[in-house]
Amino acid sequence: MRPFFFLLTVFITGCANAPKVHEIVLLRIDNSETKIEPTKNNLTVVYFLSPECPLCINYTLVMRELETEFASDSLEFYGVFSKEWYSSRDVADFQSKYGLGFDMLFDIQNTLAYALKASVTPEVFVLNSDGNVVYSGKIDDWVNDLGKKKLAVSNHYLENAIQLALDGKEITPAYTEPIGCLIE
Repeated sequence: MRPFFFLLTVFITGCANAPKVHEIVLLRIDNSETKIEPTKNNLTVVYFLSPECPLCINYTLVMRELETEFASDSLEFYGVFSKEWYSSRDVADFQSKYGLGFDMLFDIQNTLAYALKASVTPEVFVLNSDGNVVYSGKIDDWVNDLGKKKLAVSNHYLENAIQLALDGKEITPAYTEPIGCLIE
């Protein structure tokens, strides 16, 4: 009878609703608490990152370019680092070395990753002002499989999603299969 109750508990726990993004407490590099509040912005872009992931490092230029391109729009960018794998110093060094101007946050319990169903780094989520995900997945199609990179990017998924959302148009595709280092 015990295994039945264990399985029932696991099932009920797994079916519980994930918290809303604006309810999740995250930590800044200085260990102060903050929340991502999509309602304050037209759009919110959340990158799940790792300072050790080669793909995250390779995408820092694109992230910088997007932040600059959309600087005048009501848009907020965040870099999120899951669990306690990295120190504040590791993340600050990553931010400084690659010239990233957006806030870097820690998702200590992987609560945000769970809520958004993030699985790898780099993985990106675009949220509208209601906090709903309007795009998730890859930044572009430069990498279609681990270790297999294209010479040139032909689909700028994130840039297109942001522009379509700002223009009030339907985002297609709204999802691409992310590729990268697993979030543990």
